[in-house]
Amino acid sequence: MTEINRRPWSDPQTGFCPVAETLRTIGGKHKPNILHCLLSGEVHFLELGRQLDGISRKVLKEQLRDLEDAGLVKRVEKDDSRRSVGYSLTGKGLALGEIVSQLNDWWQIYNAGPVSGEEERARK
Repeated sequence: MTEINRRPWSDPQTGFCPVAETLRTIGGKHKPNILHCLLSGEVHFLELGRQLDGISRKVLKEQLRDLEDAGLVKRVEKDDSRRSVGYSLTGKGLALGEIVSQLNDWWQIYNAGPVSGEEERARK
C-alpha cells in the first residue's frame, strides 16, 4: 500500500485550504449538474435549462455566472439573428468536470443504498 502524505492541506498561516475552496466553488444545488451537462461540449442556455429539471432561468444564469467567474465555464455568444448564447467548459472546467464525475462514481459505489455496519466495515 502506498504511503499517504498526512500534512494538512490548509496553509497554517492563512487557513486557506484548496480542497475546501474547490468544494465551495462547485457547491450548490445545480453547479455539479451544470458541469456534467457541459462535459459533452457547448450547450445552448435554453437547452441547459431543459436538461436541469427544476431550475429557474434566473438561478441558472447566476450559477453560470459564478462558474464563469471561477474560470470553469465560458459564455459563447452567437452572431445570429436570435443572439443566442451557449456555454462550454474551459480547460480548467473540463479537468474539474472529470473530477466531479469521479465524485459521482464514488457516491454510486459507497452510498447507492442502505449499507449495513458489516458492509461498511468490509468496504474499509
